[in-house]
Amino acid sequence: MEDTHKYPNAASHDRLRRSAKDLLDHGVPPPSRGGTLGVDALKLLYERASNPEAAADAVKLLHELQTYQVELDLLYEQIEANEHELREERGHYRSLYEQAPAAYLILANDGAIIEVNEAAGVLFGDSTTNLAGMALSALLAPGQEAVVNPLFRNPWEQSSANATVELPDHRHVTISAKPAADGDSILMILTEATNNSDRF
Repeated sequence: MEDTHKYPNAASHDRLRRSAKDLLDHGVPPPSRGGTLGVDALKLLYERASNPEAAADAVKLLHELQTYQVELDLLYEQIEANEHELREERGHYRSLYEQAPAAYLILANDGAIIEVNEAAGVLFGDSTTNLAGMALSALLAPGQEAVVNPLFRNPWEQSSANATVELPDHRHVTISAKPAADGDSILMILTEATNNSDRF
């Protein structure tokens, strides 16, 4: 039996090899996505097959090459399926972010806006493109920096933070902030406070 502990992906390679052999044995390999054998390789196989002493080796080698080809085709199919799944998943979460009813913001640790969703554009009365790069404090009423600045100090030391701030038009919004997993940005949700009881 082959040693399947020589490298980390040995078990999955072994499964792939068994699947390829099974497909070849049943005559139903997947459509070939890879290249065909080169002229030199075919010539060498033909020469070996023509020699009675080497014919068995040539057949064995050809079968091994076919197995590798099917392995590659199976691997290619799996990669394509994984990429399709990742694209769908990314599109799903992108849609959730962009079309969420609450204002979502991604900020740099210094308070500059990296990205906002459509609801944030509506909340601040500006396009999402224009908001990118602005400091959050510039969108708030004067004097609100003291409320939001603590959210940007050592954000990785706190799991989440909340604050209520005032906008220039005297509306109040509640901020829920949390550092991103990589610590390079801050995730933020802003919801408009409906009455004074929503304020901290």
